[in-house]
Amino acid sequence: MDCPVCGHPLPPGARFCPNCGAVVATPLGTEERKMITVLFADLVDSTGLAQRLDPERAREVLGRFFDAATEELQALRGRPEKFIGDAVMAVFGIPTVHEDDALRAVRAGLAIRGRLRRVGTALGLAEPLEVRVGIESGVAATGLGPAGQLLVTGPVVNAAARLQTAAGPGEVLAGETTHTLTEAEVAFGDLRSIRAKGFTLDLAAHPVEGLTTRSARRTIPLVGRSSELTILRECVLRATTTGKPVLVTIAGEAGIGKSRLADELIAGLDEGVTTMVARSRSHAETATFAPLAALVGDLAMIDDADPAEKIMQRLREFAAPFVGSDEIDRLIDRLGLLFGISERRDESTFVHDVQAGFLALVDGVASAQPVVIVVEDVHTLSGSMLDLVERLGSRPRGGERRSLTLALARSELLDERPSWGSNAINAVLLRMDPLTVDEAIDLARQAGGGRITEAEAIEIAKRTGGNPFFIVETTGMLLPESDGSPRRMRGALPPTVQAVVSARLDALPTRLRTLARRASVFRYSFELDELADIDPDATADELRRLEESEIVVREEGGGTPRWRMRHATLRDVAYGNLPKRERVRLHETIADRLIATGHHTFAAEHLELGARASLDLNPRDRRLADRAVDQLIRSGDRARRRMVSRAAADLYERALALAGPEESWAVREARALGGLGEARYWLGEYIAATEVLERAVALGEANDDPFTLALALRFLGDIAINVDADLEKAEALLDRSAAAAEELGDPWAITRTLLFAGWVPWTRDRYDDAEAIWLRALEMADPDDRWARIRALTALSINRDSMGDLDEALRLIEDAVSLADDSGDLFSVAVVTVQRARVIEDLGRMDEALDAIEPGVAIFEELGARWELADALAERGVLRREVGRLDEAEEDLRSAIRISEELGERQLAGWTWTALARVAERRGDVAEAQERFRRAEEARARGPR
Repeated sequence: MDCPVCGHPLPPGARFCPNCGAVVATPLGTEERKMITVLFADLVDSTGLAQRLDPERAREVLGRFFDAATEELQALRGRPEKFIGDAVMAVFGIPTVHEDDALRAVRAGLAIRGRLRRVGTALGLAEPLEVRVGIESGVAATGLGPAGQLLVTGPVVNAAARLQTAAGPGEVLAGETTHTLTEAEVAFGDLRSIRAKGFTLDLAAHPVEGLTTRSARRTIPLVGRSSELTILRECVLRATTTGKPVLVTIAGEAGIGKSRLADELIAGLDEGVTTMVARSRSHAETATFAPLAALVGDLAMIDDADPAEKIMQRLREFAAPFVGSDEIDRLIDRLGLLFGISERRDESTFVHDVQAGFLALVDGVASAQPVVIVVEDVHTLSGSMLDLVERLGSRPRGGERRSLTLALARSELLDERPSWGSNAINAVLLRMDPLTVDEAIDLARQAGGGRITEAEAIEIAKRTGGNPFFIVETTGMLLPESDGSPRRMRGALPPTVQAVVSARLDALPTRLRTLARRASVFRYSFELDELADIDPDATADELRRLEESEIVVREEGGGTPRWRMRHATLRDVAYGNLPKRERVRLHETIADRLIATGHHTFAAEHLELGARASLDLNPRDRRLADRAVDQLIRSGDRARRRMVSRAAADLYERALALAGPEESWAVREARALGGLGEARYWLGEYIAATEVLERAVALGEANDDPFTLALALRFLGDIAINVDADLEKAEALLDRSAAAAEELGDPWAITRTLLFAGWVPWTRDRYDDAEAIWLRALEMADPDDRWARIRALTALSINRDSMGDLDEALRLIEDAVSLADDSGDLFSVAVVTVQRARVIEDLGRMDEALDAIEPGVAIFEELGARWELADALAERGVLRREVGRLDEAEEDLRSAIRISEELGERQLAGWTWTALARVAERRGDVAEAQERFRRAEEARARGPR
């Protein structure tokens, strides 16, 4: 191809002739049409400025203008496109359109105007710097220009430029479409018409006077968090490109900006990214997984009032595109547990089934497109929900998981769970610190929309401690109304957020203020009919007015509308303003409704809050306190049976705290102590468990309660074996537990005591005695009690292995494997997997055993079962040693010893040190082997006997 001007041959792909410079190709094409908003800002009297100032000084001023404009535009997701002389052109809506682009453009225009005035003052100029700003919205064609840059074309660009030209110094003019899109959030002056070159009709020009309070809060730029936002975006990219999940914990005090940071990330995501948000609601089959029920319900568009058939249909319609036909039924059954519509064969598998169902759903969605999961208020979640959040960041068992999980929490989460996130493949912790003084002043200016003084912005920054929420709330109280009239509170800067929020509530009409305070008793969210239970006069129109006043927000998602208080701080202040007698009435009314609908754990929370208020009014009136204790214990029992141990412990402790003086405790409190002790045992908190269980035994004996005695003595017996290493003590305790269970006449209790008791003779190498005990446990176990049957078969297999009867040991564990697979209990699957690998090892099939044990190690690691993980790691270390993988064997065995020492248990250390000594022997390191054998002897001397 030759140049059409000079005829010179052109190289392939040339846009310009290398000989004469003529344009030879104009690759302008429209990639898409989209609704955008265009802003033009022009520095007023730049020519006069250049005449009054030295050229270098004038250039510096112009540079400061461009820098200031760029920063303000980018803070509000605007994209500077051109710098033309002394003007800047920017576009909102590229590359991604947001519904509030027009509003953000108006805010940017006001921000540029205010910023430039401050620049002029800082530079010491004799006259203030001013800009003219024009803004218009409309459909434009977008595509790449000749140099590869992104261009927008269309009448909207010309209209914005003409509006800027017509604006006076310091004026922001909005076109008709921008006015239509923002009139509910922006205060405008009188309409005027302007004649514009290139337009047949006059252009409508609406002078912008300011922002309303509501829009000022919703569109304030993210101040002081650019580095955190960059980290989050990099984490999304990492999860997307590597297929490895990322867990990001954003920790900080209330109001520090955790949710805002997450919102800003989500707003900038590509359309191909699925977003899931988990927040608690009061209506779910399980309090533990209420945030999960809300998340799945929103995704599947499930209404709280939907019948079971419709819920199943909705779940299937949502999940079907992401899950294979052979897995869909099982997935739907597991997700149905969240809504109480799936049949449960075994309570002990509930937690596993819910967790496995959600993980399968996430993995299915993530296989099609990246997923961002936001979990709010993580510090308030129970143990099993916390475990699930952590598992979202761990290595999936079936391949990739392109997901980013944002855990938003207060800092106490890290105090209560110091190892939080340690099992994640990629774990990031972002601690949100307060804003600096300069950042706080900037945020106050932004929140004020140009309508507070510099002195007021500085005073706000001083009094709010750098907390963004407090800054915005305090600023909002000083803003005039949209019609320009001053607020009643203007000039009275509240010294604390308590005063700010109280003043905000007091400014409401009396009826709305009463309704807001009553709504504050709902911890999560509420429907109109639920609110009507405690306030029969409540209407949807009143809730709409509370929304407009930014007291409540309506939750997104289909189905019956739900509302919640806009912020926890606001809720707490409103609740604090309620008379305690009114709190008692409201909480008990809500609890009665929740009990009637089967939501017992949420009812317990309301009864507890009501009881505390009641006891403050009259400590001798224990009617409501006793109701609360009963309901908390009932909820704790349910959580304990489901192996939700941390939640169970919390519920029992709260019940006991309300139970009155300890000298008045009886059977009810004894059983709560027993349940608390069991929960602490399963958490590996053996010292705390022992103290509580001993108190339970004393109270059980004083009240002649065999249930408490059978439970508490059983776990004390196991602690005596594994921690105290005292078999005589263990035998005595387990004998007493068995006697109490026999007196109780409950096969369930008898079976579990027998399962524990068999380990005493087994540890003494009295295998026949151990077998007799475990056979009796197997015979007594109910056919539907899979947990007990799996444990009995596994114990019998271990016993036969110890006796050298490997064929019978293999048969028994194969039976246990079948039961475990059928139960769906992941923990049971891991238990039988590890024992099966041991039997195969003893049969001499080392490679097969090594392959067989891997799933067990992975499951225990995934579940955070530390004792079982240590045992499995030690066994895998032995197998790796036998196949010559000595470095890996050493690593496994040392990890097992470390966990054993951290737990303070005495069963594993002796044989694990011996196995580690054998590794040194294989290496030919005699001295090291001798030292390890010595450590093994010491550990065995401390072991059970």
